[in-house]
Amino acid sequence: MEWARMQGKKSYGRIILRVLADYKKAILMGLLVISLVISVSLVSQVVGNEGKTILQPEQNQEQVSSSKDVPIEPSSDYAVESDLEVYPQQPVANFKGERFTVLLVGVDRRPGEKTLSNTDTLLLASVNTVNGKIAVLSIPRDTQVTVPGYGKEKINAAARVGQGIKTTTTLIEGLTGQSIDGYVITNFNGFKSIIDTLGGVTLNVEKNMYYVTGDSSDGVINLEKGTQRLTGTQALQYARFRQDALGDISRTARQQAVIKAIGKEFMQVKSVPKLPWLIPRIAKSVETNLSIAQLWGMTNFLLHNENSEISSQTLPGNFLVEKDISYWKVNPLKSHAIVKKLFEEGETSSTFFSR
Repeated sequence: MEWARMQGKKSYGRIILRVLADYKKAILMGLLVISLVISVSLVSQVVGNEGKTILQPEQNQEQVSSSKDVPIEPSSDYAVESDLEVYPQQPVANFKGERFTVLLVGVDRRPGEKTLSNTDTLLLASVNTVNGKIAVLSIPRDTQVTVPGYGKEKINAAARVGQGIKTTTTLIEGLTGQSIDGYVITNFNGFKSIIDTLGGVTLNVEKNMYYVTGDSSDGVINLEKGTQRLTGTQALQYARFRQDALGDISRTARQQAVIKAIGKEFMQVKSVPKLPWLIPRIAKSVETNLSIAQLWGMTNFLLHNENSEISSQTLPGNFLVEKDISYWKVNPLKSHAIVKKLFEEGETSSTFFSR
């Protein structure tokens, strides 16, 4: 009887440890995404204007009338897997070499969708742990690739028609010549509630935007030109808009603008009290194959290297129309050399290859 009671206590203790591990991972995932969002958001260069910048909070930001904060109750369900690893003593343990490279994936899964979604945003972030330099490579979703066992396809569909995110990761390694340590997948639809919790974001809508998407929830994009405060739904509509001459390339720039706007909001003093609500919401919108130790190492490094130099650019290529399908065509031999210089030296180049 006594033995059974002791075994019961041990089982109960293991359950508590597992729950605590889930909670820790949720918090770390939230902090990691916040750190990455702030880091990427402060890269002022976007498509067509890449280069270097220093991470510093922006001063004298233009004030616009803000919408009311949306009251949201804290949630306790975290969609994460348990991992009982011990936090490392060194900031970036469990990564090989002096650099770690992580694929940041944005999926645009609508409410109720159960099937694999297209990867609408692909960012390859590489951090040099010795000198603190960060490089971010944007990969256009229309990039043409050959999916094993399937054929030619756009990179954004590779996970859906291939073997999930593993296929996408392998193809990007082939395009860039870089090894990827892990991935972080974010559901953009979940960012709506995050933006609403922040009370909206300020964005400069560069032109009037109107497009009927056909979605049941956000079926019509209807935004007016000008700097304004956008709700979560409106910000997501802005990020999805691609009905102009540059198509996916300009959409990539808009998505980066939304990330930058979210980063600005996180840096506001008024956002600090909202972190207990924001972190679990971010964690619920994120999936990763990184361990607790790796999450802790990356988060710790990013939080303690706020003055890191960042270089960013889009994976160079050219527009291509093949069988009435528009692609972004990349020359792997040229792109390998360009990405190597970007990641190792912070050197950027033109978005378009010379023909």
